[in-house]
Amino acid sequence: MSDIYLMSDIVSYQATEAVIADLTARFKGLVFEVTTPEGMIDAKAGYKEINGHSTTLEKARVKEKADSLAYGRRVDSEAARIAEGLDALRLPIKLQIETETKRELREREAAVAAETARIVAEAEAKKAAEEKVMADARADIARQQSEIAAAQKAAADKIEADGRAAREKIEAEERVARRAREEADRKARAEREAEEAKIKAANDAEESRLRAERAKIDAAARELAEAQRKAKDEAYAKAAAERRAEEDVKRAKRVEADRLEKVAADAERLIAEAKAANEAAAQQSRDELLGAEQMLATFRTHYGHMPEFASVVAAINALEAA
Repeated sequence: MSDIYLMSDIVSYQATEAVIADLTARFKGLVFEVTTPEGMIDAKAGYKEINGHSTTLEKARVKEKADSLAYGRRVDSEAARIAEGLDALRLPIKLQIETETKRELREREAAVAAETARIVAEAEAKKAAEEKVMADARADIARQQSEIAAAQKAAADKIEADGRAAREKIEAEERVARRAREEADRKARAEREAEEAKIKAANDAEESRLRAERAKIDAAARELAEAQRKAKDEAYAKAAAERRAEEDVKRAKRVEADRLEKVAADAERLIAEAKAANEAAAQQSRDELLGAEQMLATFRTHYGHMPEFASVVAAINALEAA
């Protein structure tokens, strides 16, 4: 289209046509810096100004066309001619705006897609890491459970073996002590029966003295037995109180511990109780044997100087030497 316009004879178009020269001088061939905010503002302002004249022309065209159809065709022709001049100025600017707008949209969409891909990748990596940690934890728990089961079995086997050995030892010691007591009783009974005839021949005063001495011995033996019983009861009560206190402390600690620590604590408590039971049984056997030995020693101390009990004292000496 020529840059020289012939002024239209349609009066309502002349105002719009009159500004084309000014618009051409200002906007034709102009490339806006639409990549910058200022350039985009200028481009939109120019487009809006030119588009405003297009709107004015369209309104004038509609008004002029209403007079007659023939005049309307002429009006349309003139409007198209003038609009062509406006479009030559308006459309290149519109293309610049749309191109930059679509580029920004594409960039935003690409940025959103990249950020979405990054988030998905991070989530998948985090999920894989968490699954690996959980798998490692499950494997470690299984290993610990296996080790604890093995330790429990070994502890139980040791407890059973130690208990069996302790019981066998105690039973053997009891058999030896029982045989010794039976033998001493037999010898004492035989000697006592032999001596009874001599004792009966002694005078009443000597018999009374002997009965008094025996009463003292029996009282001393009872006192000794009672003292031993009380000492043993106190020792057992103290041990039981200490065990209860220790179990209370362990129970308080086990509240904060996990299942594996509870199993280990129970195993340790069973071992301690088994050892305590074995120790108590062994101590009881030793106490009984010590009581018999003390009674024999007491008899020897009180009656060893008397000729009529010489054979009894000799038997006691022989038993201790055995």
